[in-house]
Amino acid sequence: MKMKNVLSIVACLTVLITLFSFNTNTFSKKGDTEWKNLKVLPKDISNDSLKGLMRGYNDALGVKCSYCHTSIEGTDKLDFAADTKKEKEFARHMITMTHKINAENFNWDNHPNPETIDVVSCTMCHRGTTNPSRTLKK
Repeated sequence: MKMKNVLSIVACLTVLITLFSFNTNTFSKKGDTEWKNLKVLPKDISNDSLKGLMRGYNDALGVKCSYCHTSIEGTDKLDFAADTKKEKEFARHMITMTHKINAENFNWDNHPNPETIDVVSCTMCHRGTTNPSRTLKK
């Protein structure tokens, strides 16, 4: 019985030591990456936050990254900084619009970062399609 307790404690300590050995420098933090050509999103956005946001846009519009981002010729990679597609500029406009709507209409407690309020979102109108619905579905 004592041996089981010792083994359990050793196992827990091993897990804790492993977790603590991954300090914050191991993972991407805000400001670690210098993004190119961010005009609407925060310049210090973390890699994980940016990817999560982009996945949300993909889902909301039912598209892949290449809908807004240009392919690099001769590769299967995208040039995320390029402004060659009109859809990217439309997306910037829509992001600005939703931030403004949320900040002006849903900032009841004078939130210090009204751009982070997420009441009105892309999905509200787009519902998985590139063209937003003109009428609300019942």
